[in-house]
Amino acid sequence: MSQNLFKINLVYFCTRFHVYIHAYALLLQSRGLSLFQISAIESVVIASMFLMEVPTGILADRIGRKWSLTASVLLMMCAELLFLFSQSYPAYLVVALLTGTGFAFASGATEALIYDSLPQDDRETAMKRAMGRYGSIGQIAFFISPLIGAWILGDLAGNQFNIAIGCTVLILAMGVVICLTVQEPKSAWQANHQNALKIFRDGFGNIRQNRVLQRLMALIIFTTPFNGLLVTTFAAPTMTQNHISPEWIALALSLGSLLAAFTQRGVVRIEKRIGKQWALMIFILLPSFSWWLLAFSAGNWVWFVIVWMYATNDMRAPLLSAYQNALIPDQSRATTLSLINMFTSLFISVMSPIYAGIGIPVAFLLIGGMIFVAGMVLRT
Repeated sequence: MSQNLFKINLVYFCTRFHVYIHAYALLLQSRGLSLFQISAIESVVIASMFLMEVPTGILADRIGRKWSLTASVLLMMCAELLFLFSQSYPAYLVVALLTGTGFAFASGATEALIYDSLPQDDRETAMKRAMGRYGSIGQIAFFISPLIGAWILGDLAGNQFNIAIGCTVLILAMGVVICLTVQEPKSAWQANHQNALKIFRDGFGNIRQNRVLQRLMALIIFTTPFNGLLVTTFAAPTMTQNHISPEWIALALSLGSLLAAFTQRGVVRIEKRIGKQWALMIFILLPSFSWWLLAFSAGNWVWFVIVWMYATNDMRAPLLSAYQNALIPDQSRATTLSLINMFTSLFISVMSPIYAGIGIPVAFLLIGGMIFVAGMVLRT
């Protein structure tokens, strides 16, 4: 099923190819929105993910993970198309609702589809490599898209933003077409014959009965969701406050993503050298020190720290993905993953406006502190 994995990676490339993402917060600020309002929009994205995680996970386990992934990309494309014509705060909230629902369709289904596409032998190791490649493809998209975005956006005029959003719509349309060519792997879960209520009970039971999975879920909830906040909410305004030009803001995301493509691919080799326990501990705690460093940085140093964070904050992702999938049965995999993502979404939807409202340096200190405490207490 190597072609399947290749196509799934291509779809992920399309969903990450947002040519204006590095200036998203600046776009909304130019339209009169405050940082708190921007953070509230992100909270709507995350809250809609929270509400839709379990229903979309059950759908993925019932009708097939391929169709769930297709629905995800289609909804993202519709959200971008609406964003192109939106001019009011309520319209942005509708865009956020569509986007969050799109993310929810993909969150459990994609990992389940990747895991099902792997050979049966030594799936945990194969999953680490597959998720490392998957993550690096997304980072390559983040490397290329800001460079193109910086060229399109120029001085960040409104009409140029429309061109950038239009390009994003076309890329997502390509992703929908690729989704239709993905094959649903043969598996014992028998999607079309499962009862929805049984799928939910099995998914919830997987978590309730497995203490290791519970600790791993808590570790994911309290340590992993903050990198998205860095990209969409904090990075661009922080660099703007430190008088860094729009071109360099785009270059920060591009360069950091390029480096991340290599760091995520190298995670498995590092884990082999130092062992699972030390590797997971280091990759969990490293972002906490980065957030603290960013809180005390100023001027051009902010740019270097943010590049570093883009490059290293998600190194733990391939390991956590492999560990949790190894603990989940095939028949309710997407639902169980969606339940874990649901609690993560709830946590970040509550915390995101709080962090945005208390001021940037204090927020960075608190985020770093939360990751550090969770990493030390929840050593799995």
